[in-house]
Amino acid sequence: MHYHRRGTLLLRRGYATKYTGKVVTTTNHGRLSAIEVCVTPPTLASDLRGYPLLRRELICKATKILQSKSSASSPDPFLDLHEYLQTLNVTPTPSEVSEILKSLKSPSLALDFFHFCPSRIPNFRHDAFTYNRILLILSSSSLPDKIDKMNEIVDLMEKLGSHGNISTVNILIGAFDGVDGLEKCFDLLKKWGLQLTCYTYKCLLQAYLRARDPNRALQVYRRMRRKGYTLDSFGYNMLLHALAKDEKVDHAYKVFEDMKSKHCEPDEYTYTILIRMIGRLGKPSEALDLFQEMLSKGCKPNSMTYNTMIEALVRGRLADKTMILFSKMVENNCRPNEYTYSLVLNVLAAEGQLGKMDEVVKISNKYMNKSIYAYLVRTLSKLGHANEAHRLFCNMWSFHDKGDRDAYLSMLESLCSAGKVTEAIDMLSRTHKKGIVTDTFMYNTVFSALGKSKQIPHILDLYEKMKRDGPEPDMFTYNILISSFGRAGCVEEAVRIFEELESSDCRPDVVSYNSLINCLGKNGDLDEAHMRFKEMEEKGLNPDVVTYSTLIECFGKTDKVEMAYSLFNEMLAEGCSPNIVTYNILLDCLEKCGRSAEAIDLYSKLKEQGLTPDSITYTILERLQSGSQRTSRIRKQSPITGWVVSPLR
Repeated sequence: MHYHRRGTLLLRRGYATKYTGKVVTTTNHGRLSAIEVCVTPPTLASDLRGYPLLRRELICKATKILQSKSSASSPDPFLDLHEYLQTLNVTPTPSEVSEILKSLKSPSLALDFFHFCPSRIPNFRHDAFTYNRILLILSSSSLPDKIDKMNEIVDLMEKLGSHGNISTVNILIGAFDGVDGLEKCFDLLKKWGLQLTCYTYKCLLQAYLRARDPNRALQVYRRMRRKGYTLDSFGYNMLLHALAKDEKVDHAYKVFEDMKSKHCEPDEYTYTILIRMIGRLGKPSEALDLFQEMLSKGCKPNSMTYNTMIEALVRGRLADKTMILFSKMVENNCRPNEYTYSLVLNVLAAEGQLGKMDEVVKISNKYMNKSIYAYLVRTLSKLGHANEAHRLFCNMWSFHDKGDRDAYLSMLESLCSAGKVTEAIDMLSRTHKKGIVTDTFMYNTVFSALGKSKQIPHILDLYEKMKRDGPEPDMFTYNILISSFGRAGCVEEAVRIFEELESSDCRPDVVSYNSLINCLGKNGDLDEAHMRFKEMEEKGLNPDVVTYSTLIECFGKTDKVEMAYSLFNEMLAEGCSPNIVTYNILLDCLEKCGRSAEAIDLYSKLKEQGLTPDSITYTILERLQSGSQRTSRIRKQSPITGWVVSPLR
């Protein structure tokens, strides 16, 4: 349209749709007319090659309509789109539909639009490009049934007689897993008369590697070589990784040589794969040669490469070379991680050179932090090297203003496990100096160690300090103390702690009663132990197998066999299943009193319960068969009761 204003020509953009019309009626001397309007579909503009240009306004509008939320005025976006296209009297081209599919954020919405096009848009038919677009969208989606939906699209193509192209097959190969899916791709190649390209071979190779079938992947690779095709470094690394994992060493080396001959330079990942393979075969020298070759090629090792090479040296127990490589790693500004330190620590421990840990710390001083110190302390503690762990912990303690709770706790547990309770108590008293707040768990750890070593004065002093300075004792604290005093024969102290428990915010549980009953029974106060058992039941606590086994042992030790047997039957009636320890206790009691027939009958019940006899069971049976009823026997002391019977489980 042209407008003239004050001698200036103004251009106005034409409408996307042209309208034509004719006069059908005229009234009032031509002043009023009725005109019939016809909409003429717009002619699509083409590029130099004759392909229609994309109508960006149409694509943007259609995408906006589809992604708009449904409302009371517009409940169905697809209905709105249909009306919009009818108003314009336009039919989107397959290329435009492909662009709309690409713009939609939801795979489900894209699939609905894909099916909408041929069903609601006149004269529209999908082509290979729209099929490829929806297949690609589905393959990249997280839909749980995406493979089923892709198969439905392929079935639709075959039903309509639509042929895909090689890109269609490539997309399917990349999405399908397993031999069946790949066989379907081969069938489509034959039906559509397509030839495999280099990219198709790459997709096939990766598909077989995903399916953990390195043999078929190797066959595809050989076919690629015969065709003159090559892989990129990523493809070579995938194949090498699979071959190395499958320990196909010769094949891996052959592929590695092919890689170099095809002018595809190996990178640090390539060398890392080979070094790991050779190192795990116990050939550290060959692995070191590969590492040197990598350096000569100008590849810069990363932490994974260094760790892999160090691991190979550690497997060969080459401590000195490990230290040299570790030093080079730090020198090249590659930060060691926890795995690096664990490798170095293991080889030094294996070679009896843990004294070099100070050198390790010195070498990597710029990377040492509380987290690494804590890890080393924990690892040394777990390996049973309490002295080295303590020395390293003290080093950390000296150089850092604030301590690390994990390292502190690991060191505390390590000292307690090693029986170094004096050092543990000292640590507990100094923790506040490094900003670590002592908690109940820490105190319980030390109480447990002191109880095992029967150091009652230390327990009493530490318990008084805990009550005075905090933290508050919990259920575990009381139970540990009752058990510790009972183990040491301090019945009055055990009863006092139990009474404190009853008056505290905590309440005695089954473990508390078990510890007290064990303490009373062990020290000869069987009546009080039985009374506590009844008290426990009155308070609604259900005795467990340990409770019953403890009391049965108490009665058996005092030759009250009838009471022991009665308690055993009560245990069964209450639905508490005895374990092999319970049976051993009662068998020992019956054998000791010469009641062999009852013992043999009890053994039969044991077998009926599906329990497996242990060495103690067989020892009692041997005495029964030999007729020996000796009351003096050398037996393993129970860690719970302290009596010479099998330990309660």
